[in-house]
Amino acid sequence: MDKRFFLALLLTAIVIIAPPLFFQRGGVQRATSGVDTSRALNRADTNKQAPAPAVEAPAQTAGAAEVPSQNAAPVQAPVETTTVETRLARYRFTSQGAVPISVALDSYPSRRPGAAANAASQLLPAKTALAHLRLALGADTISLDTVSLRGQTTPGTTGPTVTYAGAVAGRPLTLTYSVVADSFLLRVAASVAGAPAGSALLLTLPKTLQSNEPDTLDDMHHLAVSYRLKSGGDIESVAFSKLDSGEVRTEARQTEWVATRNKYFLVAYRAAPKTPFTGVLLQGLPRSGKVANAISASVVLPLTPDGRAVFDIYTGPQDFERLQKLGGDLDQVNPYGGILRAVVQPFAVIVMKVLLWIKRTTHLNYGWVLVLFGVIIRLALWPLNQGAMRTSLKMQRLQPELQALQKKYSDDPRKQQEAIMKVYKDHGMSPLSPLMGCLPMLLPMPVLFALYFVFQNTIEFRGVPFLWLPDISLRDPFFITPILMGLSMFLMSWIGMRNAPPNPQAKMMMFMMPVMLTVLFFNFASGLNLYYAVQNVAAIPQQWLLARERAKEPPPATAVVRGMPAPAQKRRS
Repeated sequence: MDKRFFLALLLTAIVIIAPPLFFQRGGVQRATSGVDTSRALNRADTNKQAPAPAVEAPAQTAGAAEVPSQNAAPVQAPVETTTVETRLARYRFTSQGAVPISVALDSYPSRRPGAAANAASQLLPAKTALAHLRLALGADTISLDTVSLRGQTTPGTTGPTVTYAGAVAGRPLTLTYSVVADSFLLRVAASVAGAPAGSALLLTLPKTLQSNEPDTLDDMHHLAVSYRLKSGGDIESVAFSKLDSGEVRTEARQTEWVATRNKYFLVAYRAAPKTPFTGVLLQGLPRSGKVANAISASVVLPLTPDGRAVFDIYTGPQDFERLQKLGGDLDQVNPYGGILRAVVQPFAVIVMKVLLWIKRTTHLNYGWVLVLFGVIIRLALWPLNQGAMRTSLKMQRLQPELQALQKKYSDDPRKQQEAIMKVYKDHGMSPLSPLMGCLPMLLPMPVLFALYFVFQNTIEFRGVPFLWLPDISLRDPFFITPILMGLSMFLMSWIGMRNAPPNPQAKMMMFMMPVMLTVLFFNFASGLNLYYAVQNVAAIPQQWLLARERAKEPPPATAVVRGMPAPAQKRRS
């Protein structure tokens, strides 16, 4: 093992700790559809009215409207709330605004401090609706909070349907939510009879999502809005922290979907393929202290000539396979890697597919899946590493001769280069051999980077215990895995340096790198530490074989360069 190996490890440490520094910003453009996006959004923001909180009676089963409290805020009709239950989630709808006001994910227990045992994860904070709906009809923008609506629930083939009906600006309005069982999906259809040309439905996403994780502050740091452009399919992501209070960003290009997400969950609005959203408006909201925990995100959905609009709302986990089945690259709602996205994201997708395949095939705990994955990666790279190690041995044997040539032709760079090239050719090597020898050491790095981001946001690892670890997605509470990772790295380096020529730099790095990376990995996910430790342990046999092979090599003879006597060389060296 030579100093190139330690240089590769140092590069690994530097790249791992490099945070996503930049996120591309959507440009302000002119809308291409019949709806003036900027004007519609700005008019909606000016006319927006804050909805009065609905006062609810105890939840009832699907199809039963609840009796409102006598203390409810005055509205044109009594506020009714309806509860719909599926195997995976519970939704509560209100007639005030015709929107869901609560989403409980029964299939994902809350891990928030103080939460009751097996309590469902609540996607929305109190007094926060899943959406705020407004209609832009001609010169008027009307909030559905101000419209008298009545709800009705009916059974359906795929799940219950909640329908709200009323009149807006003298025109009949219907709004239907079809709950798709076992999918976290709501299919929404709106219809306004006689809507004037250029009308649009304006949708505002929830300003934030409730944290259900042990580290609520870390969860808030993951809050962001993502959207996918129809042209080119680029996915833009804007962290809440990137928008100052009052700062506004607009995107006028057609958009397929837009989502608000935290670490593990999301609320995504997805337009129909033929009628995409024509605008996105983001505005920073006041912060609580230094943490940005709220944002206003709105989209414009044009009504068809007959006054209709359809879209889907996904309210659930960032489950890789589930989101992949939905299509539209929704599985990339949380783009990994920041400025390294182009490299990291493809590897992250491959890594997730392999891990899920191993899980389905072996039915092992995800901890053992990571152990198996680490061994597989190391075995797959064994031939390349073997070639790199043999190249390293050749370079060590050539060093005395190369150094002698550098001294002999120190005043003539051209002759020095020609002589060095001849030595490489005589030994079946090229000037690129040292670089190619380092390449196998760098090949596992994209996988390591991908795993780092995967562990930060992949819900499949959420709450998974393994051996003494209560959760492989969180740091090791006893710091055993980072220490094992550091010790295994030191042992691998020590074995690899046996029978190698003395190298003070390599010896220093042998002690420094394990200490540096152990400290660096202290707060990383314990599963990532586990994977890296397994990688190191799996590499030890190959390092041991290298050391044995090196011991059998004859010591490098004193180089005799033509035209220079050996004694003179010895004195000069």
